[in-house]
Amino acid sequence: MTDNAARKYAALGNIEELQGHNAAALSDTGKALANSQSVPIKFLAASTYVDAGELAKAQRLATSLSSELASEPQAYGKIIEGMIALKRKDAREAVKQITAANNLLDTWIGRFELGRAYLEAGAFTEADSEFDQCLKRRGEAIELFDDNVPTYAYFPPVYFYQGRVREGMKSDGFADIYKTYLSIRGQSSEDPLVPEIRHRIGQ
Repeated sequence: MTDNAARKYAALGNIEELQGHNAAALSDTGKALANSQSVPIKFLAASTYVDAGELAKAQRLATSLSSELASEPQAYGKIIEGMIALKRKDAREAVKQITAANNLLDTWIGRFELGRAYLEAGAFTEADSEFDQCLKRRGEAIELFDDNVPTYAYFPPVYFYQGRVREGMKSDGFADIYKTYLSIRGQSSEDPLVPEIRHRIGQ
């Protein structure tokens, strides 16, 4: 059951990277790829590599996905290209790549990453629109890759990023959006977003 093992290793890698355990994250991400070269595993592994700053490894996976004939892997490859650009602080290129991805295939994760790219570009109105789409299409976050593997953990950060957008727009009620995130994950002692949100709302 190598595909199941790969998804578990990919999930571990993501969690370990969030916790700041870089070496463990890279090790488990490598194990995920050793067990499976499926499109979801390549995408999840590349995402962890981006977060870990291993951009060359992420780029190789993005190139592999983009070289496939089907539109789905091509779209995921462009999303990774956008995430790499965002990691390099090139928000404009990130918007370009992820918009191209969404034109190929309109995915929930593509909308989420485009929202993050617009946020970093200071395009608050556009970012707000993308995160609104993520909230309206929240059901898609339950199973991002249509493979019977739950992925709802990707959904709560929408509230963090929309809170940042509304805070940037100086909108009333931005703190309530942050508090929605805290209502879901506020008891976590390991989530790095929790202390940041508490600082932003003065708790």
